[in-house]
Amino acid sequence: MQLKISANFVELYLNQTPCGIGPLAALLFGVKMFQENILYVPTVDGQQTSKQNPPNYRSPAARNLKFSPISIKHDCIELKGWFIQQEQPTQVPTLIFFHENAGNLGYRLDYFEKYYYNLKCNIVAVAYRGYDESSGNPNQIGIQKDAIAIVRYVFTNLEIDKNNVFVHGRSLGGAVAIYAANYFQDSKKEKIRAIILENTFTSINDVVNDLVPNLPISHLLFSKNQWRSCDTIKNIKLPILFISSGQDELVSYNHMKRLIELSENSQLKREYHIADGDHNGNWMKDEGAYFQNILSFFQQITN
Repeated sequence: MQLKISANFVELYLNQTPCGIGPLAALLFGVKMFQENILYVPTVDGQQTSKQNPPNYRSPAARNLKFSPISIKHDCIELKGWFIQQEQPTQVPTLIFFHENAGNLGYRLDYFEKYYYNLKCNIVAVAYRGYDESSGNPNQIGIQKDAIAIVRYVFTNLEIDKNNVFVHGRSLGGAVAIYAANYFQDSKKEKIRAIILENTFTSINDVVNDLVPNLPISHLLFSKNQWRSCDTIKNIKLPILFISSGQDELVSYNHMKRLIELSENSQLKREYHIADGDHNGNWMKDEGAYFQNILSFFQQITN
C-alpha cells in the first residue's frame, strides 16, 4: 500500500518546527484536506491508464489472453475493466480481483496471466473510479459503491457459473473485498462463494499509527477514508483464505494477524503465510506454492 506521505517526512517536519503548533497544525490540516490524494494513487511514473504502459502491459491481448472489455455505468460515472475468460467460462470458477491503491490495471497483467494459467479460472478486473480509464474521483464511499456495482455486473451480465464466484483483494483491495463480502453475503442472487485477503490492513488509522506512532490525532487525519475492516470482518460468515507476508514493508503482519483473530464468524478460514514475502510480490517468491494454496482453497470450497 503506497501512501504519499512518510514517517520520515513527518519526523523531519516536527524536528524542524520550533514550538511548531502553527506549522504542524497546517501540515495536519493539509493531510486531512487532501486525504484522498495521499491515499489513492492512480498515476505511477506518469502513467494513469494502461494504454500509456509499455506494450506488454496495456491489455490482456498482449498476452494472448481471451478477454472482453467491461464498462459499468453507475453513480454518474463509468468504470472500465476486463473480463479475462477461459475457453469454457461457464465451466470454471470466476475471480473478482479488487486491486491495490496505486497504479493502473495493466501493471497487474503479469499476475493476472499467472492466475489465469495456474487456477484455470476467469478473472474480472475493474478499475475503481479515478483509476486507469474509469471516470470520477476515488474516495471510500465511492469505491464501496463501485464494489457493489462490479459484483452486480458479474452476476447480471457475464455468462459464467454463478455458483462459483470468488473475490480476491490485496492491500486496499482487501478492504474493498471485505466490504463487498459483507454487503452480499446474505444475497440470494449475488452469492459470493469465498474471499481471499492478501496483505490488507485493519484500518487506515492503524496504518498511519504504524508510520507515525506518536501522533495523537492520527485518527482524525483520514476521517473520511477509514476503511475499518477490523469492524466489518467480524460479520463475515464466508470462508476466508488469508495470504500474509512476514516481510511486508508497507503493512505490518500484525494487521493480518488481527484480522484473522477478528474473523471468528467465518465458517472456514485458512492462512497461507510467506515468511519472506513482501507487500505486492508474494506470488513471485514461490509461484508454484502460492497458486497451489489458492487452488487448494478453491477445491476445498467447491467440493
